[in-house]
Amino acid sequence: MRRLLAGLVDLIFPPRCTGCGRVLGDDDRPPFCPACQAEVRLLRSPLCTRCGAPFDGGAADHLCGACLTAPPGFTLARSVARYESVLLDAIHRFKYGRDAALGRALGRFMTRYPCPGMEIDADARIIPVPLHVDRLRERGFNQALILARELARPGGQTVDFLSLKRRHATDPQVRLGRDARRRNIRGAFVVTRPERVADRKILLVDDVYTTGSTVGECARVLLAHQAAEVAVLTLARA
Repeated sequence: MRRLLAGLVDLIFPPRCTGCGRVLGDDDRPPFCPACQAEVRLLRSPLCTRCGAPFDGGAADHLCGACLTAPPGFTLARSVARYESVLLDAIHRFKYGRDAALGRALGRFMTRYPCPGMEIDADARIIPVPLHVDRLRERGFNQALILARELARPGGQTVDFLSLKRRHATDPQVRLGRDARRRNIRGAFVVTRPERVADRKILLVDDVYTTGSTVGECARVLLAHQAAEVAVLTLARA
């Protein structure tokens, strides 16, 4: 019955490309048509072996200068694609336009393009980067949680949105530089259920990796509570 209803909805309101608005064909996979999909630049080698920063040219993967100078707390970070063009617009519509259905499509998009060197272990605990309760109330959902649930669906991993909390609101990170972001986010997160974190492999999920300050602080707090390791996966990288 549910499948029949979904078919009727698609017939009356056919799915459209979130990039250009074109009606998607039977072989197209949301959220993008083939033309808009071609504008999405997937992140592939050469990359930093730690934080996933892309390099120009044909060199082999290696550590970037930032990770050599100040190694981040997480074991590995990867992003599916660059934060630009149609993907940037889609993420903005998802977050600020409160389009949760688009968010689910973007989560499924992440599963279709696995990142090099990033395998989600069957026993990994997937933790979305938490929002402060005021921001959650304002937006209506945590975008990282929507992405995390879609990522966990194929392998059946546990999505844990209770063990890591944002204890106080912070200034918006978008206009801050690297050092200001790090100071702004310091002490913002707390582990509320240490027994769920200890000796576990953790995969942190977020929508956009910019400087790594937010996920780095989350990783620091999780490792302080004896997490076995913390990896990071985001939809896009700025």
